[in-house]
Amino acid sequence: SPPLFFFIYVSKALRILMSCVGPITFEELIDGLFVFFNKDKESVAIEEVQAFFNRYVFNSADIMKYAKWDKFKYTRNLMHEGNSKFNLILMCWPEGIASPIHDHADSHCFMRILDGEAKETRYFWPQDTCNRDQSLVEMCSRSVGPGVTAYMSDELGLHRVENNSHTNKLCSLHLYSPPFADCNIFDERTSKKTNVNMCFYSKYGEKEEVKKKAHTKRSTSVATSS
Repeated sequence: SPPLFFFIYVSKALRILMSCVGPITFEELIDGLFVFFNKDKESVAIEEVQAFFNRYVFNSADIMKYAKWDKFKYTRNLMHEGNSKFNLILMCWPEGIASPIHDHADSHCFMRILDGEAKETRYFWPQDTCNRDQSLVEMCSRSVGPGVTAYMSDELGLHRVENNSHTNKLCSLHLYSPPFADCNIFDERTSKKTNVNMCFYSKYGEKEEVKKKAHTKRSTSVATSS
């Protein structure tokens, strides 16, 4: 049978969920997500997850360790691997930076804006409808501000996220369920689809290139001393 601490953990998380009102901390957010995503993909209650995300009161100290920036591109920083049914990623968007148009590999996508404002543009799947010149057809566009949790899935089409501001950075918290290692990106002009592998700029607060260098250095030391 499961150990006692498991039942204490679940009981605490359930109490947070059942309250249904009031602000929650980052730690309480994580606890609750384990409960929301403890079954299969079809059992996810989308509106309840959005409402729960919206209860989180953003504190910049929560992400300080994980926020890694690159002035030329947005970064994907893994914060939490969840329970294999979801992962939590902090995305850092410099001024004027946009993602490619992409799908979500048949997963749920929740995007909570922490700081700044995101522009989301949705497109129809090219096999459903496209322009005469084979370019993608835009479905709609909207701004998503701080404190709001947007939802996206392949059933809703394709989308692009961008930081339209040329003076302010953008920070967004993304949950994917189930996690995925690759997705498809689309050329807006031709609708051409390209499969790409997803990579992390950092994991748990440490940049991946730093990890690789450290591993290489250790390997060299071992080889030298052997």
